[in-house]
Amino acid sequence: MTSVLQAMVANPSYLTTCAHPPSVLLEKPTPHGGKFWKAVTHPNDLALQWGRLNTAGQGRVLELARCARGNPVQEMMDRALAKIHEGYRLCWVTF
Repeated sequence: MTSVLQAMVANPSYLTTCAHPPSVLLEKPTPHGGKFWKAVTHPNDLALQWGRLNTAGQGRVLELARCARGNPVQEMMDRALAKIHEGYRLCWVTF
């Protein structure tokens, strides 16, 4: 994700050129079957989705003004690291 942040410094519209938007999927085992947390960046927002495994869960979209430093990739990285500290494990990341 750091490489994406660096690319965005050089080219602020970098996300519009990505064939696949940068995204992260995390999962955490629980006594009730587990939970997931997913984030997908877009040029103008960050889409979040979370819930129990094997369900659609719930979602929320953060507009740029609500993202760290007005950057959806930075917001995704900050939130993913916080989730990992809560016990989530990385399933996949795309960028």
